[in-house]
Amino acid sequence: MKKKLSLLLAILMLVSVAFGATSCNKDGEGEGGETTEATVVTTLAGDEDDAKLYEDLPTGDFGGYVFNILNGQSNYAKTTLVPVETQDSLNAAMFNRNKFVEQELNVKIVEDSRPHPAYKTIQEEVRLLNSSNDFAYDIIYNELGYQTALAQEGAYFATDEYEMYLDFSKPWWLTDAMDSIKIDGRTCELFGEFHLMFYESIWAAAFNQKIFTEKKMDFPYDLVRSGDWTIGAFKELAAQASAGDDGIYGVFTDGNYFSTAMIASTGFELISQDETDILIPYENDELLVSIYEALLPFYASNGDGMDNWIMPNGESDAKLNGSFTDNKEGQLFLRGRAAFFTDAIGAMQRIRAADFDYGIVPLPKYESGQETYVSNVFRAAASGGIPVTSPDVERTCTILENLTAYSYQMVKKEYYEVVVQARTVRDNDSIEMLDIIFGNSENGVVKFELDAVYGIGISSCINLNISDAAPEVKSQLDSIKGTSVKTNIDNVIKAYK
Repeated sequence: MKKKLSLLLAILMLVSVAFGATSCNKDGEGEGGETTEATVVTTLAGDEDDAKLYEDLPTGDFGGYVFNILNGQSNYAKTTLVPVETQDSLNAAMFNRNKFVEQELNVKIVEDSRPHPAYKTIQEEVRLLNSSNDFAYDIIYNELGYQTALAQEGAYFATDEYEMYLDFSKPWWLTDAMDSIKIDGRTCELFGEFHLMFYESIWAAAFNQKIFTEKKMDFPYDLVRSGDWTIGAFKELAAQASAGDDGIYGVFTDGNYFSTAMIASTGFELISQDETDILIPYENDELLVSIYEALLPFYASNGDGMDNWIMPNGESDAKLNGSFTDNKEGQLFLRGRAAFFTDAIGAMQRIRAADFDYGIVPLPKYESGQETYVSNVFRAAASGGIPVTSPDVERTCTILENLTAYSYQMVKKEYYEVVVQARTVRDNDSIEMLDIIFGNSENGVVKFELDAVYGIGISSCINLNISDAAPEVKSQLDSIKGTSVKTNIDNVIKAYK
């Protein structure tokens, strides 16, 4: 183990010399503009307990094998796995990781990176490879919703078929996330520190501190700390901010997922699981209707000149009738015209160029008695799948174990402390909030909504109705609950069995 750590340190020193003058672009992150010199900082195993984590990493000499990764790029998240430049410190950390693993295992790591939006084309390509029994990629990363569909078609190995080659007891595997989406005790989806999109897909809310100060509104930090940051408190602050004729909106967000994330933040599960990991639709109709009605005011008065700007579902009447013009990429918030901007953490990079200070808080509870804040993970979070056409699963797992382990050691801290904390937020209160949002605090948990992950249909029904400000949703839900919802659940369970 000492020899391995010495080799790692030597490589890092060489890379630091080679890239000691790397540049770090605050806004574009190596995408142009003025740069300042930065030093690549990497965390090494420093004590005996840390070193023990790496003592039993699988090793091997794979004779220069080319390890191919198919990876769909995101329009909001950091998804690059094999950076071609190291101007940004996070890219430099990834570069260091890859070079170390390549030398340690005698492999070449190659990424076939597909630009957004490639999720559907990747899905179709994997289908074709599977149907023709062809092997092209050692691992495939794509949005979770598309990956679970492929898993049900038999394109990927289930994790229990190769768990003997991976050590899921190690902290670099996100086993809670994997366990949470198991069906009948099985999943084909890998989540680990090698791919950052899980973290990038956690939802939160940014607020414009300048608007709050000018309108003499208290920042919501203390409400979060006291447990009183609720949907009601959120609505009240949004209403105060949008009051008057100064063109300020309360909330700006993309409504295609806002309602799902907000329902999840209440702790309500549209689809839950029994003790054997079988999917079960919600039973408390009254509570769901109550939550829907609490969220309805965000949508009922939205649009130009109204309280909020919540872009509706693309299939809704509100979208199809042309009432809404596109205002993507956070521009409305960036221009200082919205008090709140809610989206995934990765999307917060779009507002870094703001010329005003902003803070970040978790999405609100339903009521103050709710035990914890629940941060929803967007269904677009990328998962990894090992194709069933792989000729050597043990080799794939050995390389993945090393890449994921050294991501935990060399990349995670750089991502969380530099990219998220230092670049995404602007005050210490927000750093405290991030611990809740990321589930690093006893006051916060991070969860998927299984209905969205498996495309069961409940969340899409709610989203379509609430986008059109439909005052009643129960009859619609009752209609699909015994038909399409039941059919979709049965099909998913059957596929995993």
